[in-house]
Amino acid sequence: MKLCYRGVEYDYNPPSLEVSESELTGQYRGRPLKFSYVSHLPVTQPIGNYTYRGVAYSTNCYGQVQPPVAASQRQPIFQAGRVAPGRGLQARRQLLREAAEAHRVNIQRSIQHRIEVARAQGNDQLLQQLEDELHQLA
Repeated sequence: MKLCYRGVEYDYNPPSLEVSESELTGQYRGRPLKFSYVSHLPVTQPIGNYTYRGVAYSTNCYGQVQPPVAASQRQPIFQAGRVAPGRGLQARRQLLREAAEAHRVNIQRSIQHRIEVARAQGNDQLLQQLEDELHQLA
């Protein structure tokens, strides 16, 4: 099909879609109706090893994410799968406890790092405030 846009002529060949009729039938306003759908060919995705915010992952030809080839040695602080299924409320409470503990540990690490920086800079006032904050947390 020849088209023209702002004086530039070009050929446009729209992609053709393969339509198949399904086995489903119905009625609309008393008339029989056959449903049809577009049959797509699966498009292969690029296979690759990627890193997002320091976490490595890889993809397969279907676009699904797979664990990286070399698994890291780092263990998560809490895991939801440790509690047996069927104990919903207890599992949720356990998960919340573990999340709160992980949060507390992360805050302590952050304050410890800030204390080290304040010591290196010789900022005694900030050092006193951070030590007070650390004692309140503990």
